[in-house]
Amino acid sequence: MKKQQIIQLLGSSLLASALLVGCGGGTDTTTGMGDGGQGNGSSGNMGNQGDGSEEGAGSNIPYLRTNHANYKEHGSNLTPAPVKDANAKSINWTIAATTEEGAIKLQEHLKFMEDKLLADQNPRGWDKLFLMEAYMKYNRYYTTAVERSGTNVVVSKNANTACAYEVISAHSDAVSGDFFAQGEIMNDYSATAESILASSACDAVRTSLETYISQRQMGRGRGN
Repeated sequence: MKKQQIIQLLGSSLLASALLVGCGGGTDTTTGMGDGGQGNGSSGNMGNQGDGSEEGAGSNIPYLRTNHANYKEHGSNLTPAPVKDANAKSINWTIAATTEEGAIKLQEHLKFMEDKLLADQNPRGWDKLFLMEAYMKYNRYYTTAVERSGTNVVVSKNANTACAYEVISAHSDAVSGDFFAQGEIMNDYSATAESILASSACDAVRTSLETYISQRQMGRGRGN
């Protein structure tokens, strides 16, 4: 074979390899979903069991945990607390960060978590309360809106059933009392979830919720 023909063949081979990788056909060097789990795919895994945390690429939870004390209720020096309206089934927060970076990190994390739940993922697969919230979000039982202006982040959640409202209300208490106050992310709120699940508010979805939890719950947190 002539030298010129060999060079042409090598060039064609390199070009084909480059096109293969560019189209996603090359070797996969990623490590999954970014938080240690997989989606509800053909492998039979029911959602993302994760590693017992909300950490992962894009979550910002390490930053938020380290800087939890730098977030305050807007207009005061108090720990951020939700404003609840049981009649409207709404939860509203106005959270002030000490820096614009802090506000952006919080906004990004909230978007990250919402995307996980809408994609049928379970970053805290060991906690029944978070599993219940994942079920409610995936099945559109509540909506979330997040807006940022400078160092302020406004979060609004609106439920369309009493059961969903009780779930997002309990979650907001956990975020206010444990996360923003102490930087705690590993407490297990399963006992709270069981109380909500047993209430008349959840009569219509109890069976579905129990099935969802039994299929997905894995491992244990701390405090229950």
